[in-house]
Amino acid sequence: MAPVTKRVVARRQQPRNTASRSPPPQPGKPRHRRATRPSVQSSVQTRAQRAAAAAAARTEPAASSASSTPPRDAFSTHCLADALPAEQQASSATLFSTPRSATSDALPTLSVTDASLYGELWGRVIYDVPELWALFDRHDQDDVPDYLHDGERWTGWPEASFAGEVQRWFFASIDPLVRPKTRPVVGHETAYVPSGSLVLNSSDAMRKCDLLVRSRVPGVEQRTHWHQVRVVGVLKANPDKDGRDKTFIQLANYVRELFGTQPQRSWAVVFTLCGTVMRVFRFDRAGALASTPIDVHRSPRTFLAAMRTFVRMDAGEIGFDPTIRWTPGMRGTTECVYDPTVHFALPALPAPFVVADGTKYRIDPSFVVRRYAIASRGTVCWRAKLFDAPDGAPWQFVVKDQWRAAERDVEGSFLARIAPGTVGLPGYVWHTDAHLDGTVVDVASHVRGDIITNEPTAAAQRHEPEPAPALTRTSRHLYGASGSTPVQNRIKTRLIMTPLGQPLLSFTSYRHLLRALRDAILGHKHLYMTHGIVHRDVSLNNVLLHPDPPHGSPHGFLIDFDFAISRSRQRSSGTDLVAGTFKYMAIDVLGGLRWEPHNPIHDLESFYYVLLDICIYYDATGRRRQPPPPASIFPDGTSCKHAAMQKRVYLTETQFMYHVMPTLVTAARRKLWFTLNQWRARIAAEFDKREQKVSWELAEDGQFVRVGDSAATETDVADMYADVLGILEDGIRAMQE
Repeated sequence: MAPVTKRVVARRQQPRNTASRSPPPQPGKPRHRRATRPSVQSSVQTRAQRAAAAAAARTEPAASSASSTPPRDAFSTHCLADALPAEQQASSATLFSTPRSATSDALPTLSVTDASLYGELWGRVIYDVPELWALFDRHDQDDVPDYLHDGERWTGWPEASFAGEVQRWFFASIDPLVRPKTRPVVGHETAYVPSGSLVLNSSDAMRKCDLLVRSRVPGVEQRTHWHQVRVVGVLKANPDKDGRDKTFIQLANYVRELFGTQPQRSWAVVFTLCGTVMRVFRFDRAGALASTPIDVHRSPRTFLAAMRTFVRMDAGEIGFDPTIRWTPGMRGTTECVYDPTVHFALPALPAPFVVADGTKYRIDPSFVVRRYAIASRGTVCWRAKLFDAPDGAPWQFVVKDQWRAAERDVEGSFLARIAPGTVGLPGYVWHTDAHLDGTVVDVASHVRGDIITNEPTAAAQRHEPEPAPALTRTSRHLYGASGSTPVQNRIKTRLIMTPLGQPLLSFTSYRHLLRALRDAILGHKHLYMTHGIVHRDVSLNNVLLHPDPPHGSPHGFLIDFDFAISRSRQRSSGTDLVAGTFKYMAIDVLGGLRWEPHNPIHDLESFYYVLLDICIYYDATGRRRQPPPPASIFPDGTSCKHAAMQKRVYLTETQFMYHVMPTLVTAARRKLWFTLNQWRARIAAEFDKREQKVSWELAEDGQFVRVGDSAATETDVADMYADVLGILEDGIRAMQE
């Protein structure tokens, strides 16, 4: 989604907090000394003044023990959802994408998911690709039995063509013909089954995908889970539903589930059968390809070949990552592509592994992060340990896979520059772009190379589609726009790092929380000052806690450098993509970075919003508050422009103390109010200083022209680091454990 910009026609005059009115005291609590707003010349109080005032805060009570708050995985989908109040999750078209683009990750209702999927896939669907039918030439195409097809139509095809009647006909006539005659894994089979009531993740209703292929144990009746689904199909009675947006989005909902529960997929093959009109689709991390339609009566051989192939495809053909392997049998000499649908049905099978620079790492199949989205990075992280480590050995490493945009820097290349043991940053182990048989694993060649041959151009990589027309019950916009769809190439990338951190919300005390944020900022500072790298995506989920740190060791560290950028590259390009997690974006970033590139001062503002978010929406044990407090600085489902205006308003002390501070949980209000107010004041002072550097003039053409340069200097950045770290150190000292 393109950033929302606003033409400024006059210099904004930020009111000074000269009023003598004090913030309202809390009932039954003494009125605390009011923190003064720093001037531009002296942007913050001296450290001694801050320390003296902060020391007035009483000692923080210990939070609940770790046993009362079960530890959460550092990257779990629950933690992704925890980054937002429940009310804001519905507006996550921009929440988990960087740069901002609509994805369907972490959406709670079908209506919202439909709209987001439509936006996510708009401009990324190519219809009428006849080469897709060649996928089914790889398997033997038997002749169609005469007793099932009379030369013009399938025998027994229901006249009414209701989806349920077609499904019954399929299981009576077609299923017996296409069942695999052999089983690649003893005790396992793949088979067509009705969908039953297979529920979509985070949905407000159930949708039945009518027909699916799943892995199962022969003779064992069990409920179907998305973890064992291999192929899904949608049956519609009306042939006019073919090619309609609603039909496609319904199918995309199921693909979203496949990518969410099986994130190691490179693609997913699915189909629709609308009346007698059939299409096959192949979804990948760049969008989707749709075949030309066939009439199943007129093309019975092709129809039968497709249905046979769906149930007989091996792990590689179905789309699973060929670089994740496992070894069946006792001796473990033959390696196979890891198929999570088989391992779900037979959990006792040997664990999967990856190889990095000649070293084997065993991975835990229950990944610790995955994204419920399609056209995206598809980030997935696993716990890992050395392959030969004892079964009870702890998981020491994180294996992170994703499909990065081809034009973006590689995250591992940034981490490889960092010296081991640097405070506030993860330990680098290894990274690479995935290769198979000497060829890079990407969308253009590995995923689509056997189907379409058009190479993505530089213009296609920079392409941003026009806003999507409205999604209606009868619209065919995706079909109509597919003729000019460029391909955004994505490359499969793997990174191994250490340690396996814990989510920031697992903090044991507010002092622990401040220490973790301080360490992450120290890492951020090192990254910029030493290596010239700007992170650009500071968020709740991108700061982790060190697991069980001994006394004096680092408490937190910064992760996720997918959208980090070199300072030199920013200057040479002259442009800057708007990056960040929506809720924590700095005001200038929300405004579209009109005057300067993304810099560390913006990220330090994002750190402030992380702390403020925790204080407002979580209690002292890191649990979400229920019911949540009224929205203030983090408005619900708003636009970028309104979010920027809202945050700007609450930089004034009066607005902050009267409207934001009362929404904080009581423990945070008592212990962190001074730290938060000082940090807010420092951000506000920076805005005031920059605004004094510019003015506005009326040009001859009647337009207002901005005069002056408010871009942050290296001295400004260094001062901001020093002041923010000083504020946090004062807050830490004030809360002696």
